[in-house]
Amino acid sequence: MFKKFVWSFFLVLLSFNIYGMAMAQHGGHSHGGTTGPSPQTGKSQGMGMKSSPAQSVTVEGFKVSLEVMDMSAHMNMPGMKGSPQHGESHSQGHAMMVTLQDTASKEIIADARVSFSILSPSGKKENGKMEWSGGHYGAGFSPREKGTYQVELKIESGGMEREAKLSYEFK
Repeated sequence: MFKKFVWSFFLVLLSFNIYGMAMAQHGGHSHGGTTGPSPQTGKSQGMGMKSSPAQSVTVEGFKVSLEVMDMSAHMNMPGMKGSPQHGESHSQGHAMMVTLQDTASKEIIADARVSFSILSPSGKKENGKMEWSGGHYGAGFSPREKGTYQVELKIESGGMEREAKLSYEFK
């Protein structure tokens, strides 16, 4: 009886030790490389930056999330200093970040082609392509007037084309 107790106690200690090592390695970061929207709030976690709340829509099996933030705040995010991933978009005033998630598997989609069309409050249109940037698709744009911008995303993935319509309020 005493041997069973000792073995049980040993196994419990071992499992806590393994759990502790896993939390020490992974507890302080996400695997996407950037701090993404919290599933509970839809807002970036702990960044304290000028950012719009993330918006999400579900389109044909994909959860499409859009977050827009000031480019200087985006560049101060962990892992972005010196990052070549956004290329010329660093000269833009705001960063658009789009996350695609398969609603069935919950996997982040990293191999899609994403293009955007932004309609300003006065009706001016800006088009472009988004590039994969370690956890999200990113592009820059410069809002030049206050008001609501309509954002239309065209997503090509797995032989299917999807469209998502969202908006961004520039104040």
